[in-house]
Amino acid sequence: MAGSSLNNFIKDVRGAKTLAEERSIITKASAKIRTKLRDDHLPLEKRRKNIQKLLYLYILGEKTHFGQVECINLIASEEFADKRLGYLAATLLLDESEDLLTLLTNLLNNDLNHPNKYVVSLALTTLGSLGSSELARDLYMDVENILKGSRDPFIIKKALQCIGKLITKDFTLLDIFDTKLITSILENHSLCTHGVLLGINKVLQSILLNHETFQLSLSNDGYADDSKPLLNELVKIIPELLSLLQSLSIKNFEPEYDIQGTCDPFLQCESIYTLRLFFEQTLDLSQYQNKFCDLLTQIATNTDGAKNCGQAILYETARTIFSLNLEQPLRVLGVNILAKFLSQKDNNTKYVALNTLLKVVDQEPETVQRHRKFISKCLRDPDISIRKRALELSFAILNDVNLVEIVDQLIGFLAGAIDDDKTLIVYTVENLVKILESHNISDEKWKLSILFESLKLAGTYVTSDITGDILISINNSKDTIQRRNLVVDMLMISLDETKNCEISEDNIAWLIVTIWCIGEYADEILEDPSCRQALSETKMTNFLVLQDKTFNISNKKLINYLLTAALKLSSKFKDSGCIEALRQIILGHTKDSDLLIQSKSVQYEIIFAQPQSVKKVLLETMPVFERRKCMKVGNTSPELKKIHKSTDKSSNVALLDLGSENDKKKDTEVANSSTPADLLADLFSSTSIDENTKNTSRNGKTVQISVSATKIYDSDTIQAYVQLISCDAGSAQIELYLKSSKAISDIKPFSAVPRTQKLTLGQLYPGNSLQKDEVCSQVLKITGTGKLKLRIKLDFKLNGVPVEQQFDYKFEQTL
Repeated sequence: MAGSSLNNFIKDVRGAKTLAEERSIITKASAKIRTKLRDDHLPLEKRRKNIQKLLYLYILGEKTHFGQVECINLIASEEFADKRLGYLAATLLLDESEDLLTLLTNLLNNDLNHPNKYVVSLALTTLGSLGSSELARDLYMDVENILKGSRDPFIIKKALQCIGKLITKDFTLLDIFDTKLITSILENHSLCTHGVLLGINKVLQSILLNHETFQLSLSNDGYADDSKPLLNELVKIIPELLSLLQSLSIKNFEPEYDIQGTCDPFLQCESIYTLRLFFEQTLDLSQYQNKFCDLLTQIATNTDGAKNCGQAILYETARTIFSLNLEQPLRVLGVNILAKFLSQKDNNTKYVALNTLLKVVDQEPETVQRHRKFISKCLRDPDISIRKRALELSFAILNDVNLVEIVDQLIGFLAGAIDDDKTLIVYTVENLVKILESHNISDEKWKLSILFESLKLAGTYVTSDITGDILISINNSKDTIQRRNLVVDMLMISLDETKNCEISEDNIAWLIVTIWCIGEYADEILEDPSCRQALSETKMTNFLVLQDKTFNISNKKLINYLLTAALKLSSKFKDSGCIEALRQIILGHTKDSDLLIQSKSVQYEIIFAQPQSVKKVLLETMPVFERRKCMKVGNTSPELKKIHKSTDKSSNVALLDLGSENDKKKDTEVANSSTPADLLADLFSSTSIDENTKNTSRNGKTVQISVSATKIYDSDTIQAYVQLISCDAGSAQIELYLKSSKAISDIKPFSAVPRTQKLTLGQLYPGNSLQKDEVCSQVLKITGTGKLKLRIKLDFKLNGVPVEQQFDYKFEQTL
């Protein structure tokens, strides 16, 4: 088969009837190709044929490393057909990290000086796509000599593209870059073809994109001003670029590059992007700015946005307007361009428009809001990526004026959402709760009705944190009458068998809120004579009993709320039968397999037996809750929020992927060290201990840094010291000291060691809050083998703002 043609090989592979047959054909062919390529006497024609088959194997995803050297041998051939195939194979089979690239240096050098321009073109293309920083430094001068000596536009355009990529590979080449290479080509109009002008734009873009890095490297070496002459020389090219762009926009350039009535859209986009990079540099270009703004206005006005090529130019124009933060009329024009994209049928165009509007809404919020109807239509788009961006943009443009309108649209989105939209549903409800809390809303009835409607539609998907935030909003409501009326409506749905079919069986959040409202507001509801019959003590009790039977095993979180509600109702109900049924709910969990629920039930049983006068004091209505600080609404996408959430759950992933068990142990120790004063607060909380860990009490104790401790980290907020207490065969004990330069709280030190070692963390002593110049310590016990080293991450709050710092330290000792 190795001797047959490539066409026959492809037919054999495609004609295989089973996967096993296809695998057999490929394996045999690969083995024969490997054998043939080892034959030093194999004719060139057959060698080419085998390399062609090797490329087909590469396309199929097979291993082709055994043919890399043979590709380089083909490049060394004098035959053009061999060189062409060799360069193609090298581009595909090699990458810039391969050691074999060093073998290419001499071959490329020879071919860059070859008399045949097509061979030179192959070498330039390969060098640009495959070259490493070492190859870039070695062969840059050869490419520059081609630009200086050649007058063939075909070679010049290839050389310009190559130089642009070489500068990207190694920015230090800017130190020897000669701007006359560009100016001399622009002065010779016979050379300024479409491809050459594109190449000039690519070179300028590479220079401008890497100039800041180059300037920083010079600054570090003490040559801060040496890079300015380069930019000053390049600025002289701006008039030529403006003139080129103007000629393109009025359609008097080369008609052969006209696409659907748009003159050379590729060159227009590249020219706009290049000019944008010029104006983004810290240079005084005010003499060109007015003309550039006029050109952008002209392009935005005259370009037909109905075709893809026109849309590409308009998009680049809008990006430039907002990137440079140009004057207000241009910004309005840019928003209008993007709004027109939203009315297009193409999903790619709509996505780009939404994504860009999301980035520029802070610059021109009023103009973006005028196009709310287009954004709201995107909420109903079949494409989930369009809906996601439309959601983010809806939250971004939301303010006090359009609050009701946009919230109603978001509720409509939740009503039409499907199971595949779970991430978007959670994102929507979470941000709805935040905006309802952050905005000053006078209509409490509307605010609470939105919360209840969100729960009704999306309670199946919302997290416990969101449920807690909704409970806080209900509890903190100032209009108690409206709150009672809405709670009554909610209970009517939950307790009425004919209406509760409106609620999904999986809507746990709705049930939790219902149970919590019964426990908190049952006395207020029973005071209303109109509600006593529909919502009697017996119906509420039966509802709790039913939920206890249904979720006794399957949902421990709901049981936590249920136990608290049953205890609270014991001080509000008067019917002895109902009170006994509530007591049985609590008694039924005194032997629960879950230790937290068991201990809570036992404690609740003790409180349940207390006189009414005692219980009323303990079980009075909840005070106003203090809400957790919220992030800015609408700034974080659903994927990002998923990432942040997973990071919060296992923040030690970055710490050498170790220490999860140790962190759990540490959390348990901190939880167990809570003071007795927190007992009742913990009893009546509906969350588990590890979700509401309290700050450790200091008890007036202080820590002094040992004289033999070594400083391993120093920032403007905190300093870290370590002392190696002991280091024996297979085990070590280290004491970590943290000294604060400012008042910080909620300190959480995470530590990790290499995979061959195991880490046990002690408790942070004397507490997890420090005033200025105070010290706390933690004992670390390490067992295992290998070099002793630590990665430490510190999470704490400075003035209420979360801060994260991370550092590594290597000891001289080895376990």
